[in-house]
Amino acid sequence: MNWEKILIEIEDLLIPHYQFDIWERGLYGYLLNQTRLRGLEYSTIPLSSISQALNCSDFQSRKTIRQLAEKGCIELEQTRKGQSVKVFLPSELGIQPQKQVEAPLNLEEIDFFKNRDYVAELVAREKEQCFYCLSEISAENCELDHVISQLNGGNNSYKNIVAACHKCNTRKQASTAEDFLRSIYRKGMLSESEFEGRLSAVEALKNGNLKPVL
Repeated sequence: MNWEKILIEIEDLLIPHYQFDIWERGLYGYLLNQTRLRGLEYSTIPLSSISQALNCSDFQSRKTIRQLAEKGCIELEQTRKGQSVKVFLPSELGIQPQKQVEAPLNLEEIDFFKNRDYVAELVAREKEQCFYCLSEISAENCELDHVISQLNGGNNSYKNIVAACHKCNTRKQASTAEDFLRSIYRKGMLSESEFEGRLSAVEALKNGNLKPVL
């Protein structure tokens, strides 16, 4: 047996699972030492020996050993010579580590620009079209653009980072999104209805109404 692993499981799994008090913890360790650690499946131990080991009264020993039995951590039988005990290990009790539940992501705190970690989600939000000119883009070929440039105090939140084509990202630079949209509209890259739609999209973005799905 890998006793190092078992002792870790006792400390990390069994004791918290059964919410051992200090007496139960001490007694389980003592009984484990008197049985399984010595290669014994069962051992008969006088109550007085348990009381002496725990430095407590027979009443406390009897109470604690019954509590362990009621919790199913030990198998207990009263004999003339004392308490016949079998100690169960965490694996025998079927105790498994609790799955760690990840805290939900806080959309307001996520950096959507760093390392392109959320580029796919932004492209999906933009319906696989450049946020500005509506040309087709993908997560592989798009650029992440600051609607309000970093020079003008723009941050990396979902309210300011969009997926754009390489040309728009290069041409926009530090100009405002509205001014840039007007420039590509004048060049015929957007129809009038598309231009109005893009201005509305910029307003919705800044107001936090275009949330990517994570």
